[in-house]
Amino acid sequence: APLGRQGVRIHPFQVDRRTSPRFIASAILAARRAVARELEETAADVVHLHQPLAGYGALMAPAARRLPRLYSFYSPAPLEYHARRGMTVHHRGGWSGNLSASALWAIERACVRRATLIHTLSDYTAALLWKLYRVPVERIVRIPGAADTAHFRPPADAAAVRRTLGLPIARPLLLTVRNLEARMGLDALLRALAIVRRELPDVLLLIGGAGSLRRDLERLAEDLGLHDHVRFLGFVPDDTLPLYYQAADVFVLPTRELEGFGLVTVEALACGTPVLGTAVGATPEILFPLSPSLIFRGLAPEVMAEDLRRFLVTKERDAAAHARLRDACRCRAESQYGWDRAIASLESVLTRLAEGTSGGPSRPVPCPACDAGTEPSALLYRGFRYRRCRRCGSSVVTTPPSPLELQRHYEIEYSSRFSPARVSRERVELFDSILDHLERLGGRATARGALLDVGCGGGHLLDAARRRGWRTLGAELSEEACAATRGTAGCAAVQADGASLPIRGGVLDVVTLVNVLDQAGAPLAILREAQRVLAPGGLLVVRVPNPSFHRPWVRVLSALGPFVRWREWDAYPILHHFAITAPGLRRLAERAGFAVIETKNSIPARGAARRWRRTLEVGARALARTSRQRWLLAPSIELYARKAPR
Repeated sequence: APLGRQGVRIHPFQVDRRTSPRFIASAILAARRAVARELEETAADVVHLHQPLAGYGALMAPAARRLPRLYSFYSPAPLEYHARRGMTVHHRGGWSGNLSASALWAIERACVRRATLIHTLSDYTAALLWKLYRVPVERIVRIPGAADTAHFRPPADAAAVRRTLGLPIARPLLLTVRNLEARMGLDALLRALAIVRRELPDVLLLIGGAGSLRRDLERLAEDLGLHDHVRFLGFVPDDTLPLYYQAADVFVLPTRELEGFGLVTVEALACGTPVLGTAVGATPEILFPLSPSLIFRGLAPEVMAEDLRRFLVTKERDAAAHARLRDACRCRAESQYGWDRAIASLESVLTRLAEGTSGGPSRPVPCPACDAGTEPSALLYRGFRYRRCRRCGSSVVTTPPSPLELQRHYEIEYSSRFSPARVSRERVELFDSILDHLERLGGRATARGALLDVGCGGGHLLDAARRRGWRTLGAELSEEACAATRGTAGCAAVQADGASLPIRGGVLDVVTLVNVLDQAGAPLAILREAQRVLAPGGLLVVRVPNPSFHRPWVRVLSALGPFVRWREWDAYPILHHFAITAPGLRRLAERAGFAVIETKNSIPARGAARRWRRTLEVGARALARTSRQRWLLAPSIELYARKAPR
């Protein structure tokens, strides 16, 4: 019989749980019958699916196939099954477990392929959709998870909350609420706690939740001598959970794998409680904007222990800063993870589906190089679809990032993945080759005057130029990269967008843009700004990945299946927002007011080159000479141009 809850009619259906095959088959068939019966009785505009077995059953109903379909993808079913192997009678290892995981993969693949749109909670789960099922970004809508910010709120008196829960008032208090399963990393947290308590003997960890590892974790705590430092709370009811968040000094998320979103993270933030989490899954997406220091520097217990110790010591040393952090946590939850925001976003998506406008009109995207029209292409790179220019052959991602998204990427995410303070030997060789070529060109470059590197990273090109006698300056979107430039290279650096440089016009001798234009928001605006700040006769250097080399590899590797995509082998070819060909790069520089001196193959990284790469280099150079630099097939291309003299 139908159930009613908060104005929603719920039709439960029975499944057979005696064996895994029976469970899979009964869940699919029962869901098919239930959905077919419901759609016969009541008209619907959209079918919203939340789970692969029931979802596949619903999609088998003929009436459902005629309606637009939204599939909410929270976590990949086969990987969830694999992570739980051996924990229940239905999650088996060995060949039977692999067979069940393969069946779940095929079922979920069918669901996401038949869905009109797919809803994810994070960019992390969107990336999993590409790796496992080759779902393009334009079919994905991201609506983050949400917390009830009225229910989860900061305490008026944290000491009073602790007294209510029977917790000590003065002890440093850590909290985690998890399913007690292997992928949650609770054993590592206990080992980290054993290290922390050596310096902070009053520390107390509360572990909420139930699961198959409860006894194993209790035994580990006893073996580590943590009897007085750990309390297992068991299942924590919804009405009590906010109190525990409010009582804690910090919430800890030690996940090892598959953190599709982490609802407990935003619930804790809504209570004004900082969260320390591992750099797994979607956790960095939530915590990095608050502070990179909230991400554990590694998964090892020793590393987690040091980060926990540092957090607790800093809290005691600077109470005002800790209070500001708690306020920032609450503000972050209210602005990004409230229910009103999530519901409005979901309503908007469902309305678009019901009205038949799920994809939206495809707006024209001009070529970033020559400004000609572009047309759809079959090129897909890491889930992003590209359009191709009819005139110069350059490609542009169908939906380029906004200026705000670009700034967030380079200020937070890019620096976390590629430390600006480090540089490879191959990169140093590249910078030396560029400077050598500049000096061979003569003119103002031989005077070794003022050189500006836009997108300077950690300032390693500037460092090489300074040692040759240049006066150097760097520009970067990331303040962390600017600081690295000042510290590592001893060079001046300003935080600025390349399209709006805080520099007087006509004062520089050389501007370099190494692997910048293909990732920028407005390549033409950046080159026009470079033209403005250069003195008459000044030189421009541009290096970009060569799409003529990378695009064929993208097509081959991404089509080889989830085994290749999961290991990100399809990401070895390089495509960014713009894939600018050699003719397109020449046209772009000319539109910005430069006289192009030459375009050339950029040398491969010699230090890492093997025999086949050396052969490729020789062949690419020979082809370039034969075609008079029209056919450039090296992995990257370089352009040298001059601003007209007065």
